[in-house]
Amino acid sequence: MTLAETAQRADTFDLTGRRAIVTGASRGIGRAITLEFAARGVRVVAVARSAEDLEETRRLAEGGAGEVLPLEADLRGDAGGPRAVVESAVELLGGVDVLVNNAGFDNEQGIDDTTVDQWDKVLDLNVRSLFLLCQAASPYLKDGGGKVINIASIFGHVGARAELAYVTSKHAVMGMTKCLALEWARKGVQVNALCPGFVDTEMLARAVGDEASASYLRRMTPLGRWAQPEEMVGPAVFLASSASDFMTGQALIVDGGYTAQ
Repeated sequence: MTLAETAQRADTFDLTGRRAIVTGASRGIGRAITLEFAARGVRVVAVARSAEDLEETRRLAEGGAGEVLPLEADLRGDAGGPRAVVESAVELLGGVDVLVNNAGFDNEQGIDDTTVDQWDKVLDLNVRSLFLLCQAASPYLKDGGGKVINIASIFGHVGARAELAYVTSKHAVMGMTKCLALEWARKGVQVNALCPGFVDTEMLARAVGDEASASYLRRMTPLGRWAQPEEMVGPAVFLASSASDFMTGQALIVDGGYTAQ
């Protein structure tokens, strides 16, 4: 391989000038992806409900080659929320090249304890908003090709006790990922899912509850620890870049070996 060919190959991970929407960008995995994108020259519309936390994300991104544009929005309930997010992003950015559907909610209960309201709350944010965001972004993503990264979970592949609504929602995300990948394949749009294992975030801390449970989950992970949010960044960059142009409808599982057992 010549030096020029090597340089060209390295450029397949270049994100300079791309325009992205990242939901759930105020903390955890969403914030980590937003900061890395901005550092790599992406203009990112960062979406979340907390204006204060979004401002912290924007501040942390200062000095990068790109830009973080905070957008306070609630993706739940009224169908206008997700569509308004895409419209605002297009107005701010001039288009959308990458859509990262990261916002999500967990409900740690089994079937006997899950109410209809709780079920609807999880499916509303984890599935319905994702559908509406993709639908609204469709014409922009297909304008020259784009990338959709759905943040699913290992629980889009396996089950779990007392996680009925969440596991169901993540299986639905996987189904949607495959269907959209097939529908948009000839339009130059790649749709893939990034499936984390146990990541050290506030949501996981709430779900685990005590040190005994946390210790058990770490032991159940072959690498013997939880991931840090920043460890989802490399896979996200790959899926957002031209390095993944021949990959669509797939699940990139980053779980420390959990599902290999």
